[in-house]
Amino acid sequence: MARTRSPVTGSFKPRKGRELGPDEHHVGWDKAFQQALDDIGWPRGRYQAQVEFSAIIDVKNPGNVIEYHVTLI
Repeated sequence: MARTRSPVTGSFKPRKGRELGPDEHHVGWDKAFQQALDDIGWPRGRYQAQVEFSAIIDVKNPGNVIEYHVTLI
């Protein structure tokens, strides 16, 4: 029987006015990645997973990332 799994997405949204700086974006994706792992819910086992990083960006020149997403597929 094949193991089934659904994609799972973790997200992290910095508090308003506390956006991460250009050298800190990894922190946002690290937190989103950990949330995805915490919520994974896949059956026990080892998986080759595709990891997709995305963001919601508010463009005001310069743009700011307002929410970080990591999806495990």
